[in-house]
Amino acid sequence: MYGKTFFIGVATAGTLASAVPAFAQADADTQEAAGSGRSQVTLYGAVDLGMERASNGQSHVGRLSSGLQTVSRFGFRGSEDLGGGLRASFRLESAINADEGTQNNASKFFGRWVHVGLSGPWGAIDMGRMWSPTFVVGLTSDPLARNRTSLGWNMFLQQTGATSTAFTPGFQDNSLRYTSPRVGGVWGEAMVTAGEAGNSSGRGLGFNLQYAQGPVYLGYGYQRNYNGTAAAPVAQPRFSESHFLGATYRLGDVTLYATFNRNLSQLPGVPASSNGMLSARWNVQGPHALIAQLAQRRVSGTDSRATGLQLGYNYALSKRTTLYARYARVNNEGASAITLNGLALAGAGADPSFTAIGVSHLF
Repeated sequence: MYGKTFFIGVATAGTLASAVPAFAQADADTQEAAGSGRSQVTLYGAVDLGMERASNGQSHVGRLSSGLQTVSRFGFRGSEDLGGGLRASFRLESAINADEGTQNNASKFFGRWVHVGLSGPWGAIDMGRMWSPTFVVGLTSDPLARNRTSLGWNMFLQQTGATSTAFTPGFQDNSLRYTSPRVGGVWGEAMVTAGEAGNSSGRGLGFNLQYAQGPVYLGYGYQRNYNGTAAAPVAQPRFSESHFLGATYRLGDVTLYATFNRNLSQLPGVPASSNGMLSARWNVQGPHALIAQLAQRRVSGTDSRATGLQLGYNYALSKRTTLYARYARVNNEGASAITLNGLALAGAGADPSFTAIGVSHLF
């Protein structure tokens, strides 16, 4: 599909899928008449649903859950060759709750990717809402890519108090990112986030350095975010920071993964936390794959400690469709209150678990 511009509003995915070729071709004809380059636009996404039996450490619930294998989503991405090695590109992506047909992020229609940028032999510059540099390292060193069931997503949390936690955001708003070209298997990213306040409230910065060659991947990421927002700035912004180390090693049909995370904060009453995870994926034979994860979380100066275990099985019906099964459990000690898949926990020290089977389809 070709076109310089794509659409402004969305009625339904089916309407868009049928309407895009005509509009895109018309724009391509206009571009050719003007002597400009063509741009290519792709509609893509995933629908993932699973039947889940989950426990909050006290009672059980059966539910249909979205995104247990991969995030249910749809998006549009495209690029234009500007000549001389220069290329323009964009991406718009929205996550959905496939079990209900609602937006995953009620406050943002494109709650995942929204960015536009330029790339060339010198690297790439993008602006918008994108993954933080630390999230990229954590994602690459996790066989479940930090999806909803990943112990890395559920347990590698930002500390907000002595006994409380919150999800560490994977995406950063109002960001400018530079990605370097690869040289000898080495590349990196640097990102700054505009707080858009009168002081440093909401400001952020981060970077990563990555290496991939043959069966080996190594990565380090750093992220610093200041508290407050443009809408609610604070008088003296304080920062929280996160360090990520990730590694993978492919040994035939088996890939080993390791991730370590350290979170620190200047905020009063917020202790440091450390998280570690070891994982393995074994492509047994043909369409079969086994996945295992073991993770641990500790909060400095407290009795909060959590240990998680997950076992998984994937059966690839095709390159785009996968049947899967998952089992996971977290043992909370002391004041720890780590839960799984967003289930409301019975209380601190309770041990959540879940068992699920589902199907994921990419398009």
